[in-house]
Amino acid sequence: MQQLDRIFSHIADNFSGTFTVYAEHFKTGEVIAFGNSHPMETASTIKLPILITAMQKIHEGHLHMEQLVPLLPDDYVTGSGVLQNLSLGTMLPIADVLMLMIIVSDNMATNMILRLIGLDAINRLMQDLGARNTVIRKRIDFRIPPPIGLSTPKDMVHLLKGIYHRQLVSPAASKWMWDVLTRQQYNTILTRNMPYTLLNSETDDPPQVIIGSKSGSVEGVRNDVGIVTTPWGDYAIAIMSEACQDLRFHMDNEAHRVLPEVALQVFQHFCPQTS
Repeated sequence: MQQLDRIFSHIADNFSGTFTVYAEHFKTGEVIAFGNSHPMETASTIKLPILITAMQKIHEGHLHMEQLVPLLPDDYVTGSGVLQNLSLGTMLPIADVLMLMIIVSDNMATNMILRLIGLDAINRLMQDLGARNTVIRKRIDFRIPPPIGLSTPKDMVHLLKGIYHRQLVSPAASKWMWDVLTRQQYNTILTRNMPYTLLNSETDDPPQVIIGSKSGSVEGVRNDVGIVTTPWGDYAIAIMSEACQDLRFHMDNEAHRVLPEVALQVFQHFCPQTS
């Protein structure tokens, strides 16, 4: 761990912002932690708690996966996603809205779900689940000052552990959430520096490494949280950053170059056979 701390310190010294990482190996229980533990801006990683709360409402019978939800004018917001380009009044089943909210981080899909479940329900459930530093502050509306939400990498890993062990909401709900997370299309941090041959298979066999994740970005902030499954052991990891001086929404944003190295170092520590 001392060597890993030195590596992270070197990365931090050459980064214009600050970052925090927390990871836990599911088999050995080993924890990797670096950086401050204070709650940080979640950006779109708050969509993981939103997903969990929606699934809880579905489990309790308040909502249904096939229930149709209309796209309303009040849901409108720019940023990530595709629904802003569709016609108002479009009806989508909740399952599809949740899928869009996660895999393309659709902001309008997020507001559609928030309209159904409310902010208070999310915050109450996070307290009940033990993610006590996690709170959502507002709907996705860039006219309202930030933060969207606050959390810590430790809280995010705690939630991901529940999904991995099929203990969050219900076994079936946890399995569905894991499947959605594996379809994530913003692979900017946890996967960017991973060896291509481990993440992709040229045969009918599944890839050796599968990552289910949710990323998030606003100005100065880049986050990524997820579960990594490997033949050498599985783990959850959350990386959160703030105050990065590179404000570009671009694939070569400084954080998108620096933080993938943090993720790779955690992977190589937990899976030394790949180094």
